[in-house]
Amino acid sequence: MARPRKLNENVKANHITKEEKELREKAEKKMHDLTPIQTSPPKWMDDLAKREYRRIVPLLKELPIASLDLSLVVSYCVAYSDLIQATENLKEEPAVIETTSGTKLNQNHIIKREAFKVINSVTPKLGMTIDSRLKIFTPKEENKEVDMFDEF
Repeated sequence: MARPRKLNENVKANHITKEEKELREKAEKKMHDLTPIQTSPPKWMDDLAKREYRRIVPLLKELPIASLDLSLVVSYCVAYSDLIQATENLKEEPAVIETTSGTKLNQNHIIKREAFKVINSVTPKLGMTIDSRLKIFTPKEENKEVDMFDEF
């Protein structure tokens, strides 16, 4: 497993002051003092969601994820399970269903669409997309005021 990211490791020393560095180190320590996320999935989840939970939690522990993020992780896992199950059901059923009042879209398409929405909204919040990880790991540029008398 990769070592946890540190807030100060990618910042060049000349970009921040000692006080700013100390504040960042204190914030980092407090962040790591949060209760870690549980490694076992909640019992009420279905088997597919539990399996996904067990797969991603060790990976998420490389990021600053804590027990406070449990609801987001569970939401992702349940949506993932719904997506897989709806996709499997669509292999055996038609996409459009004939009814006495006309045709309608198979309910599994609606489930898939809603699961995609949940996954697409939750994954960036957990750092599960490339863009979101880059934001976590890339230090913010400190806006340094330019004083024209510094050159003298």
